[in-house]
Amino acid sequence: MSFESHISPAYLDFLYQQWQQQPHSVPSSWRAYFAGFDLGCRAVPPAGLDPRMAFKQSAVQSLIYRYRDIGHLLACTDPLHSCPTSHPLLDLAEFELSESDLETFFPTRNFVQPGGTLREIVAILQQTYCRSIGVEFMHIQDPAERQWLKERMEPNRNRPSFNFEEKTRILWKLTAAAAFETFLHKKFLGQKRFSLEGAETLLPMLDHLVNRAAAGGITDLVLGMPHRGRLNVLANIFRKPYATIFAEFEDNLEYAFVGEGDVKYHQGFSTEIETRDGRRIHLALASNPSHLEAVDPVVEGKCRARQDGYGDNGRLRVLPVLLHGDAAFAGQGLVAETLNLSQLEGYRTGGTMHVVINNQIGFTTLPADARSTRYATDVAKMLAVPIFHVHGEDPEAALLAVDLAFDYRQRFGRDVVIELICYRRHGHNEGDEPFFTQPVMYEAIRNRKPVHELYAARLEEEGLSREQFDRMREDVNTCLEQGLGAEEKTVDEGFRGKWRDIERDYSEEPVATAVTAEILVELGRIATTIPENFTPHPKIAKLMENRRQAFESGDGIDWGGGEALAFASLLHDGVSVRLSGQDSRRGTFNHRHAALFDSTTGKPLFPLAHAGRNGARLSIYNSLLSEAAVLGFDYGYAMETPFGLTLWEAQFGDFANGAQLLV
Repeated sequence: MSFESHISPAYLDFLYQQWQQQPHSVPSSWRAYFAGFDLGCRAVPPAGLDPRMAFKQSAVQSLIYRYRDIGHLLACTDPLHSCPTSHPLLDLAEFELSESDLETFFPTRNFVQPGGTLREIVAILQQTYCRSIGVEFMHIQDPAERQWLKERMEPNRNRPSFNFEEKTRILWKLTAAAAFETFLHKKFLGQKRFSLEGAETLLPMLDHLVNRAAAGGITDLVLGMPHRGRLNVLANIFRKPYATIFAEFEDNLEYAFVGEGDVKYHQGFSTEIETRDGRRIHLALASNPSHLEAVDPVVEGKCRARQDGYGDNGRLRVLPVLLHGDAAFAGQGLVAETLNLSQLEGYRTGGTMHVVINNQIGFTTLPADARSTRYATDVAKMLAVPIFHVHGEDPEAALLAVDLAFDYRQRFGRDVVIELICYRRHGHNEGDEPFFTQPVMYEAIRNRKPVHELYAARLEEEGLSREQFDRMREDVNTCLEQGLGAEEKTVDEGFRGKWRDIERDYSEEPVATAVTAEILVELGRIATTIPENFTPHPKIAKLMENRRQAFESGDGIDWGGGEALAFASLLHDGVSVRLSGQDSRRGTFNHRHAALFDSTTGKPLFPLAHAGRNGARLSIYNSLLSEAAVLGFDYGYAMETPFGLTLWEAQFGDFANGAQLLV
């Protein structure tokens, strides 16, 4: 039996082609064998070549796939627990390989290098997928997206590469985050602050995202987030003056602040900042209720309105960012509803950056009692998008995940999720005692150094002096003391920009909104005109003809016809109209027919759109079967559209009950 009979022809050809392209990439014993191909001496195998090599080659390719698929199960991402060292599905024996194969050379397909020993291949896979970043991406169904991610992660082994200046900025942000929390605790003893302690890595992540986004063409970043860390984000990312934040704590009624209680954790903020390389970017933090995820669709609506205003490239200019807690992301249905908006025509925003702050606890509830899934982020798999699980005490890995996530969003226009696995140093608020319910967990937390000290020690090995670190802390504390002692407090006027010129005082004086009969007849003609090359359903053709006659005679105008005239008159005056809801294009009661459909092609037609002048747009969408998320989206859209009419339609009156949280 010849040697080739033990190896498939395709595999043998692959080896031969590899030898021709890179002869020194294979062992010397193989070179002699391949050199004989052209001399007709192919029957003699190289010494020691395993006749089961074809099978083992297939096993190695399966091993590569498996690491890409579930390598995250071996990732070291949890600061409170020891790192996993093995998993039965990733053991060599699972692939009928053994340690005796580790020094064997295997050619590879679709891998970062064309081949290597099994030991080298496993090392690359473990370095890429089993360190401080665990990646879930093989559930993505688009081959181009998968390949893009592999090409971004495997060549550099998912290893961050930041220069010393960038690392110093990371330390500065970590130090500022920690100092801010310590300062509040000392100066406003006993007041709730929903501390970021334990998750301080969020600050350099957001700082990096803002700078990276501005450099990537983003002009508007809209953020939605819960209570935890909100004040820290306002101070150190949005640059809300320390003096203003401290005044809110002091209940300074002279400046109309009500600081005690939760008010300051619900307020929004809007500002424009200059990034480190001189670019300008507008930052907006949406107001939110205590229902943590209710802000999600509102942010999406705000972003869509801004994007529509910018035009064709709006989705590359406006970035939605949502921060979540682990318990809320896994537990609240609005998360799934909002995720389901992401690729729908009337609601897509070009991809949302989600950051899940995994404190490994929700109030006093542990993950085992809070979800039925392995990860808090598993609900996001419904979108088939990448999910990055990151060690909360490795800020450089977290920033690398931000780079990957942002670039993916800009490239593919899809959502992306980063889970920052960390902990909550105190209770749900600073007056809460976590040792009552989680004594073992909080004993481990009490013994952990804060992340800024851990990272400073790491940078000391790279040349940072202790004096530089101490001076950094002193500078931050000096700024905080100056803010507390400031005599003038800056009053935040809130979101005034687009609404600044709108009169806020209520008046009972009538406003002239009448439209002449001649204009109404003309608008009615536009609303009922069907092009000759369009074939409507016969009953719809008859309905449109009856409406036209009613408009012309002024008699017998039905509800749908009256609504059509109302919308048309607004569009005629240059006012855009957006309506969305379940089955809104036709209308639940078969009354609207704002969209007509060609009987032969199915192509839609919107006759009313032709009534628009001065750039006014008609946008009518059928929504997903959700009330809360859709109302939240259109509420956010309305907040950004003071000079347009934005409507949400409940399919039936009692369906509004499903949106009461937003109401």
